[in-house]
Amino acid sequence: PEVVRRSLFTLFLGRESPANMSLFRAATRLSRPAASAGRRRFGAQAEVEYEGFEKTVRTYLPKDEHIVFGILGLYTGLYFVGKGVSALSGGGAKEEAPKVAAVSASSGSKIPSVEDPNFGKWIESEANLGKLIASIEK
Repeated sequence: PEVVRRSLFTLFLGRESPANMSLFRAATRLSRPAASAGRRRFGAQAEVEYEGFEKTVRTYLPKDEHIVFGILGLYTGLYFVGKGVSALSGGGAKEEAPKVAAVSASSGSKIPSVEDPNFGKWIESEANLGKLIASIEK
């Protein structure tokens, strides 16, 4: 492997000069794992001591995945309890809107709003149209 590395290194850098050889040695040292370092685990396998409330929770839900599912279950349970309480208390029943009495074509001096559904019937009368024009001219 050393000969292959050296030949590949000289292939890319050209001839074997002292500067290239020092680069080669540095690259070779960096590519090999350090002998004294051992395998790094980044603390993933370390035992953690929990205290207080978290210790109580971790006795029943030891892994992080269990905590996530527990929280999702808690929120889902609260949602369904809320829905059940509102259904039992009658909060889900919708009241029927009161019906509006039909406006006659000549309803006195009151002019209905343009957004009123009966405005079309009201404006069809010549007398009501005159009232509308008179109110605009004032």
